[in-house]
Amino acid sequence: MTCLAAIPYASDFGIDTFMQGVVARLRHSGLRLGGVIQHNDAECDDRCMAMSLEDLASGARFPISQDLGPSATGCRLDAAGLAAAAVAFAGALSGRVDLVVVNKFGKQEALGEGLRDEIARAVMAGLPVLLAVRHDFLPAWRDFAGDDWVELAADEDRIERWVRDAIRLAA
Repeated sequence: MTCLAAIPYASDFGIDTFMQGVVARLRHSGLRLGGVIQHNDAECDDRCMAMSLEDLASGARFPISQDLGPSATGCRLDAAGLAAAAVAFAGALSGRVDLVVVNKFGKQEALGEGLRDEIARAVMAGLPVLLAVRHDFLPAWRDFAGDDWVELAADEDRIERWVRDAIRLAA
């Protein structure tokens, strides 16, 4: 068994809401969580979603989207917000957590940026790590993670069983 798990998902699947539910369930069961999950708020009118990352250890939120103005049709990832979340994420690794959750291994991580280093540090520290990977980023994920990870379906019961087993293995 490995302490690294990924939940592959299709682009039309509501992964952010799903991961929020997983985190709520794991917190309710008494687990100490580190890492980040994404929240999307409809605060940018019709142009974009206001995206933020929540530091699971502290509850702090870091905005990660830039509104590009009234003529824009979307948002742009705010690298400063992502960097602030990365610092908080790294800080959580210095404390004792049962599980590290990363909302997504996405475009930035596939490019060698984003939270890629924090994911690697958590794995190297022997902590169980759970994250989601959109299907089109699976090749980059496999290049990064190699073969030492488990694929999990988007099933909260199965995920919680894996988490419990991974925590026992890491202890």
